[in-house]
Amino acid sequence: MVSVKFGLIALSIVLQSTLSQAKVKGKWFDSIGIIMSENEDFLVTMAQPPFISLAANGTLATNYFGLSHVSEQNYVAVLAGWLDANIYRGDGSTPANLNITYPTILDQLLAQGYTVKQYTESYPGGCYQADMYPDDPNTALYYKRHSPFNMISKWRGTPLCESLIGNYDDFATDVANDNLPNYFWIIPNDLHNTHSADTFVDANPWTAVEGPKWLAAAKEANAMFINTWDESRCDNNKYPCDSGKIDQLVASIMWGPMVPKGQNTTKRWDHYSLARTVEENWGLTPLNSTGDGNATAFDFLLPNPAPNASTTSSTPAGKASASSSSAAAASTAKSSSSTIKPTVFGATIAISLLSLSAMLL
Repeated sequence: MVSVKFGLIALSIVLQSTLSQAKVKGKWFDSIGIIMSENEDFLVTMAQPPFISLAANGTLATNYFGLSHVSEQNYVAVLAGWLDANIYRGDGSTPANLNITYPTILDQLLAQGYTVKQYTESYPGGCYQADMYPDDPNTALYYKRHSPFNMISKWRGTPLCESLIGNYDDFATDVANDNLPNYFWIIPNDLHNTHSADTFVDANPWTAVEGPKWLAAAKEANAMFINTWDESRCDNNKYPCDSGKIDQLVASIMWGPMVPKGQNTTKRWDHYSLARTVEENWGLTPLNSTGDGNATAFDFLLPNPAPNASTTSSTPAGKASASSSSAAAASTAKSSSSTIKPTVFGATIAISLLSLSAMLL
């Protein structure tokens, strides 16, 4: 049985590599990259030049909310469409629980032959499972609690874990090889993720360098990128939010060929909206709270050009035909006018066979 398990895992890794060379087109995008930053308020983030620059190249959500003041629960909301109150980083009195034991979007994508990966800055590789690296809180840059894919319990200690959780250096390699996965996360290290109150000092220069690479990769791979924050630093449960800050209002910046450029969306969105957008893009069954009718996909994205014959059978329903794609794009832009408004930039910004192997594990 053990040989069967790991034979299937090895086969799944081979399929990952093979399928990535012939991506199946989605309703809006062929790939999506989620850059998960940490614990910052909208107003503070959008006063930073590198993030203003990213927003100028895409759409800024001015009414996007985190769902929990436990970072890890927000990751689960994006991955599984619900808030798991049992997921917790741990503290002096409560033990940590960083174990995702239920189905996620990752399972759905892998079961249908899509490719997934996490690019993790300062990660040592090898399916590393210690709480931090280096293993010293005074020098650590990688933290398991900020690494959602490492929270998938059934992957631990398997070749699948080693294949799908990589270092951020892998991102440049995969872009150069035209090998970006269909679904991927980018996890900045603890200097670059804005987790600490003063880390824009480090996050800004890093983002200024990496941002142009992300913009270029989105265009080359027909990918949608979103840089979002798990939660706000402002927390009314602990102290009143001040200076115009709104509890759980976070910046979410999107760009790519399917994202209107230099726009704001003022509609209310949250992490469930992001999960629902992924589900609808590839025709996945909605998970948990993303299927209750309250979570809706981003309505401002332009439709993907019609797929070629080799990908038609795997294309989600609702794809525009070749003869109608231009009209559909125009219609989409028009229908989104109620929630998309021009962005004002400057000193201030106005707020307007894989499934089988998994079972055997």
